[in-house]
Amino acid sequence: MANTNAEELLQYLSESGKINLGDVENDMKKSKLEIILKEHPHRIYQGKDGRWHTYVTEPDGGKRKKISKSTEDKLHDALYDFYTGKTAEAALDAVTLEKLYPKWLEFKSLHTKAEGTISRLKSDWRKFYEGTDIVRVPVRKLTKVMLDEWMHILIRDYDMSRKQFQNMITIMNQALDYAVDLGLIEQNPSRKVKVQNTMFRFIKKKPSETQVFSEKELAGIKDLAWEDYRNKTKVYELAPLAVLFQFLTGVRIGELCALRHEDVDGYYIHVRRMVRRDEHKVVEHTKGGNEDRLVPLPKDALEIIEICKRRQQELGVDSEGFIFSVNGEYCSYYAISDLYRKYCRKLGIEQKSSHKARKTYISKLLDASVNSNTVREVVGHADEHTTLNNYHFDLKTKDERVQQIEAALA
Repeated sequence: MANTNAEELLQYLSESGKINLGDVENDMKKSKLEIILKEHPHRIYQGKDGRWHTYVTEPDGGKRKKISKSTEDKLHDALYDFYTGKTAEAALDAVTLEKLYPKWLEFKSLHTKAEGTISRLKSDWRKFYEGTDIVRVPVRKLTKVMLDEWMHILIRDYDMSRKQFQNMITIMNQALDYAVDLGLIEQNPSRKVKVQNTMFRFIKKKPSETQVFSEKELAGIKDLAWEDYRNKTKVYELAPLAVLFQFLTGVRIGELCALRHEDVDGYYIHVRRMVRRDEHKVVEHTKGGNEDRLVPLPKDALEIIEICKRRQQELGVDSEGFIFSVNGEYCSYYAISDLYRKYCRKLGIEQKSSHKARKTYISKLLDASVNSNTVREVVGHADEHTTLNNYHFDLKTKDERVQQIEAALA
């Protein structure tokens, strides 16, 4: 018997009639109950109604709850169930996505600087989750099949694109990851669900002529911007130069407004902050809370920076602060975006925003065979898929494309 483990020994004694497992269980319960009653922090007493009463503290939220039973033994049994896990199990079963979501969102907020992400999550919660049946199911009872059905119904009912689905499912995926970390569930069933690409609404890529500026359009904008700068037609008189600078660097408009002279490092500019348009303030990070990055400065961009510095010195304003400022404050977001509308209107072309200037910059680099990962790093994208699929367009006009194809087939 030297190598016999405790479980085998207990089974042998039970089968041989030398021990009664029921008695063992009762003895163990009696022993545990003695410890429970000794450590129970609340008074156990018999009321005037003859019933026995005490209080327990609920595990979720620490609320005190009264327990009343007809006999003292039944009260002891209730305390035993509470402290040995049956009540704790019930408390765990009461945790639904509806109850978990606020705590997860608070947890998520601690791990991102991207306030826009939190706003989008709140919006998606209201649209796809709030008040629905799925958020009232205990997280421990959510299954892969249940979530698979829920996801596909949403995709169908909202005619979702892949991007819309990926944004929506973030809440379910990450909230259940959080539940795993809390020990509420062992694994996340949501991560196991696979959705085929064929289920999503097909998004046709927009025509290139609506997404980028052609060389002819860009030449026209350059002429108008320099004319505006020379004539000092804007309150933010350096804003026209900011438009030109964006075409040369591809920075986002919020980043453009917040660039400072101290960010210039030789032939690079250190992009590390941006203006939050909705809050009218500068934050010390870029979109999505991403890391700062170095953007190469071509000769024309360096010249623009020097022109801005000289003009600031002429005006007697801070020439070490924001590059496109004339009053010590960051350049107005709207002063730049209004110029794009003005220039497109004057040129008689379709309205294109500053974001289209960024797409033009990226398309130019990729057309010039700059490594796609280098382009991704320079413009601050998380992955090459975004750079190649969403920002690369043909800069040629329709006529130029026809001529190019004819030349290729000649």
